[in-house]
Amino acid sequence: MKFDRKLKTHNYAPGIVWIFVGFWSLALCAFAALAAREPLAQMALAYGPTGTLVPVVVVLPTNTWQPEATDTPLATASVDVLPSQPPVVVTEPPPLVEPTATRFFVVPAQPTPIPTPVLPQAAAFPTTCDGPGRMNILLIGIDGFNNNYYRAARADTIILLGVNFAAKSAQMLSIPRDLWVQLPGLSQVPEGRINTAYHYGELYSAPGGGPGEVAAVLASTFGLRVDRYATVSFTAFEQGIDAIGGVDINIPEPIHDDAYPLRDGSGTIAIDFPAGQVHMDGATALIYARTRHDSSDFARMRRQQQVLFAVRNQLLRPQTLLQLPALTQALLGAARTDLSLEDIALLGCLGPQIDVSAIQSWVIDSSMVRDTKLADGAQVLLPVMDAIVPVLEQFNVGE
Repeated sequence: MKFDRKLKTHNYAPGIVWIFVGFWSLALCAFAALAAREPLAQMALAYGPTGTLVPVVVVLPTNTWQPEATDTPLATASVDVLPSQPPVVVTEPPPLVEPTATRFFVVPAQPTPIPTPVLPQAAAFPTTCDGPGRMNILLIGIDGFNNNYYRAARADTIILLGVNFAAKSAQMLSIPRDLWVQLPGLSQVPEGRINTAYHYGELYSAPGGGPGEVAAVLASTFGLRVDRYATVSFTAFEQGIDAIGGVDINIPEPIHDDAYPLRDGSGTIAIDFPAGQVHMDGATALIYARTRHDSSDFARMRRQQQVLFAVRNQLLRPQTLLQLPALTQALLGAARTDLSLEDIALLGCLGPQIDVSAIQSWVIDSSMVRDTKLADGAQVLLPVMDAIVPVLEQFNVGE
């Protein structure tokens, strides 16, 4: 249908407007109804039969329409259904495990030093055989059949020998190896058994090594001066006894030890000594000087003094005196000592002049110590200085 442009438009305008509005209202309603159903619908414009653009509804296949980024999605009513969730299991955190030490470092205690006893002043070091003067010699027997004297060994025997040149007398003082003392100059080990002084003196390079540390203990604990020292191993002891032809010892009572250690440390053997006079070579004398399972360490120290008396007697025999120069060289080579040839000459001059009755001997025994168990269970001996000091005074004066 065509319109004549010459016709007046005001006669048809209202109808055309209402038709236009009504047509578009119906189209929009149809589009809205279709949009709410499946499949989706969209309104578009198309040419009608008269050649004019008219709105039409285009039905889209299901799930084929997607809004553009600028499109506003249609609002739809829906109910959100949460997916089922597994039950929440609440587990408690594992208990804290305290760390366990695999190694230990214990800071050593810093003991209060025991006051050094003040003793009567000893005579100065001698210069002639006739005196005056006094020479204190520290005798140390270290454990083991090894003549390496610079190893960290323990002191199995500690005897201080004093020789008074004016009075022509001698004194011997034996010190128990389990005596608990302070170790001067050793910050790593401020206290310990006295037999460990040699060990730690060598281990920590104390002044004078092992002998120097033992001497320092005697000076700080007992107030005793040490002028010279002589250290022998088990092997050197045996060699020295054999070199002088053995020793004769009078054993007051039979001795039985069923657990004497073998030389190689592989086990023990039983030892029996009969009572009476017994001639001993070096190996036998060492057993006699070391055995203690039948009695105590105090009895062992007295046996060691017996051996020293027997050595003196053997050295004073005429046949031995003739061999003294060679024996001296051999003994100096087998021992560790700071005795010079001049010192040995002085002792060799005075020795025959000292009668056996002028030799005094003491042992720091059970009446002068107190048995004590340490915190780690170790059994040691604490010195009872009130009982020890009178002995030290007699030793130092040498009368």
